[in-house]
Amino acid sequence: MQLTKLSNKSINEIFELERSKKKFGLTNIKKFLKHLSNPEQSLKVIHVAGTNGKGSVSAMLSSCLIEAGYKVGMFTSPHLKKLNERFRINNKPISDKELDRLTKKINQLQKKYKIDLSFFETITTIAFLYFNEKKVDYAVLETGMGGRLDATNTTSPVLSVITNVSLDHKEILGNTVRKIAKEKAGIIKTVPVITSAANPALDVIRQTCKKNHAKLIIAKKRTLKTNLKGAYQQINASTAYAALKQLKIPESKIRSGLKKVQWHGRFEFLKNNILIDAAHNQDGIAALVKSIKQLKYKNLILILGLMQDKDAKAIIKTLKPLKPIPIITKANVSKAAAPDDIAKHLKEYIIIPNLKQAISYAKSIAAKKDLILITGSIYLIGEVKIKKSISV
Repeated sequence: MQLTKLSNKSINEIFELERSKKKFGLTNIKKFLKHLSNPEQSLKVIHVAGTNGKGSVSAMLSSCLIEAGYKVGMFTSPHLKKLNERFRINNKPISDKELDRLTKKINQLQKKYKIDLSFFETITTIAFLYFNEKKVDYAVLETGMGGRLDATNTTSPVLSVITNVSLDHKEILGNTVRKIAKEKAGIIKTVPVITSAANPALDVIRQTCKKNHAKLIIAKKRTLKTNLKGAYQQINASTAYAALKQLKIPESKIRSGLKKVQWHGRFEFLKNNILIDAAHNQDGIAALVKSIKQLKYKNLILILGLMQDKDAKAIIKTLKPLKPIPIITKANVSKAAAPDDIAKHLKEYIIIPNLKQAISYAKSIAAKKDLILITGSIYLIGEVKIKKSISV
């Protein structure tokens, strides 16, 4: 999904890679990085994997490290509005000029060495080069999917973080929590591992830590003040806290950094009665439901759009306790689920495929004390955040 204002030919070539078949394995990127003198090996990496919460934990780690006086690179995915968001130094996204320069360089080198990188391998290499050039003190790297075969797993981290493990991307990572946990645990090296995962995933992580002689630290749930809303952010903050303590970051800097962290699209109110959240799988929706139950509202108007690989039936069942008034829509991406495929799991609903029209309709039927919730896909939230396209 090209939510970007860039029109550079080199950057458009990256998005063409996104539409091509995914490649899994580290052979290609390792060969390519060797030609670049392995920039990833010069970085002080904090490697973050997990099913939900990776982005929030990465943002928290970055904010607290910045507060402690460090220069921090952060690589996350996907983006909400613009590709640049994936590469940040001290919270500032990479400039169009820098992104275009690095993209051209990598595109040229792929042709020179006859190595074809995938979309994610390409942007991961951009992150390695950018952070290396700018001499960051720490690089917080979020895995794209899984961990074992993820392009970010070419690094030698100082700390590994696994937020949690649940069923997602089953067609690629496995159809049980244990199988998915094994993929996530593939990032574990000999360095300390922080996790908030529970059994049976925790068993897999523990066994992998033992095998690799890595210290395992299970994040203790704490009550921490953070700028990010939603009850589920407490476990994310607790995970980040445990990781930062392991890095010997002062308590005062951790607490002030958590109060300043920003991570858009997660339990974010755009207006008093319009809430957006990028929950995109059953566990993420369950955490969202728990947070919404703490709010005061009369009726919940739900605008829901999912991707094709998500379990629509399970997600709708998880949302059921909120007794929503459902409006089914569709993100403007090729892999978005057809509204009819989502709606077949509901008895009553209205289908409005165009998101802008769906929001307008929701606003027209919402009473003063009603809540409008937009959720189901980060791509959907990305479209909402492009304010010039969709007015809320």
